[in-house]
Amino acid sequence: MLQTAPMIEYPPRQYLYKVEINPSEQNLCQVVINNSNPLTEIRNTPFRKSIEAEKVIVNDMQALGFMHSVTNRQYENLFRRGLNFEVDFFHPELQIAVEVEKGEINNIWKNICKFAESSVIRHGVLLVPIVRQGQQNSSEFYNNAIKRLCKIERIFSYIDSLLIIGY
Repeated sequence: MLQTAPMIEYPPRQYLYKVEINPSEQNLCQVVINNSNPLTEIRNTPFRKSIEAEKVIVNDMQALGFMHSVTNRQYENLFRRGLNFEVDFFHPELQIAVEVEKGEINNIWKNICKFAESSVIRHGVLLVPIVRQGQQNSSEFYNNAIKRLCKIERIFSYIDSLLIIGY
């Protein structure tokens, strides 16, 4: 009898923290699905930047009500006065911040700090590559990010949910 590999849902996603479900979870996953080919190309090519992935999804995100490259200038009181933070995407009504990463784990830590620092972000979302393709090797970035972040619930407690979605 021939056995087949189990179907893996795309895009992979997991809540690292959840008091409430992110109201845009399905829409955000659909954005990744709609743009899977260019996102995969960016993900699989060394030396590409996360801004390239942002540009691929910006129109779909804006159609969902997300603002792009948001600071206190675009949305007053997103962060305390004097903090020069920016989030890649922010939905004012739903209070969702989305950060797109290409493969730097240190940036993910910074993003989580931004989510926790803002008094108006209720749901944080990290869009990360499933695999990180380097010049010489690749790594399972999505799975590694989950492993590194799954034990810091106290930091997450400043928001209602933290969702990680792979692309």
